[in-house]
Amino acid sequence: FARYAQARGHEELWLAEVAGGDAYALAGALAVGAPGMRIGTAVVPAQTRTAMVHAMAAMTLSQLTAGKFVLGLGLSSPNIVKDWGGQPYDQPLTRLREHVQVLRKALGGERVDFEGKTLNLKRFKLGGQVSGKVPIYLGALNEKALRLAGELCDGVILNMVPEGALPQILGAVRAGAEAAGRDYRQIEVVSRLHVVLTEQPEQGRALVRNVFGAYAATPGYNRCFEWIGFEREARAIRDFYAKGDRAGVAASVSDGLVDAMAVVGTKETVRARVRAYAEQGVDVCVINPIADPAGVKTTLDALE
Repeated sequence: FARYAQARGHEELWLAEVAGGDAYALAGALAVGAPGMRIGTAVVPAQTRTAMVHAMAAMTLSQLTAGKFVLGLGLSSPNIVKDWGGQPYDQPLTRLREHVQVLRKALGGERVDFEGKTLNLKRFKLGGQVSGKVPIYLGALNEKALRLAGELCDGVILNMVPEGALPQILGAVRAGAEAAGRDYRQIEVVSRLHVVLTEQPEQGRALVRNVFGAYAATPGYNRCFEWIGFEREARAIRDFYAKGDRAGVAASVSDGLVDAMAVVGTKETVRARVRAYAEQGVDVCVINPIADPAGVKTTLDALE
């Protein structure tokens, strides 16, 4: 798929991570298998690895990509970090801030002595050199995390954000940057777009409800959807999820919320919406085709 996308003019590859493929290992394979493309993680949970392991992986991938690797970190969710990973999910924003601070130093070639509220490192120094610079991007949904991205990071990674909410979302990033005395225009905006290419939009929306409905029940996404105007849906999804009613969760995802979560429709609709994201301030539109293998290629063809 990477080679197929590259042959059609796509310039970047972005890897998510939940419980399937290891994003860093896959990034290494792609660096060799599709050389020349920029490769980023969107995102790797900060808390499921130590800061030392993140730093070593990022250094290695910077070398394999000849300086074209982007380290995208995020908070993930309590079920992934705590229930599956067995790691604490307390003080999430502090953990994220301290990971960024430590990784800046380590990837900059410094010896790291750091004593924070969630991270403590003594005398750590990478045993190799980064190729160029590894930019650090932050996956963010809610106002505090978005402001943190603006304050500290080289870029922000969005997910399941409708183009109409981008002024509100990016306003928080800008506020964080300006409060820190940074130029907001230097912060790259990346948005993951889950694309369902179909001539039958209602079937496509049903797919999104069933695939992504549970995401809207997790605390971070639920708060985000509530913040950007889907209060009724967010409340209903919380209630049904707490009862273990997955059908109720899916039924509570309105058409408007489906269109926040994904880009659904014909080739013309999909192309128009991707273009709208770019016009509203997204620098990199990351296309995630929700399809079988043949459908993935059809989606990439449609956006060529």
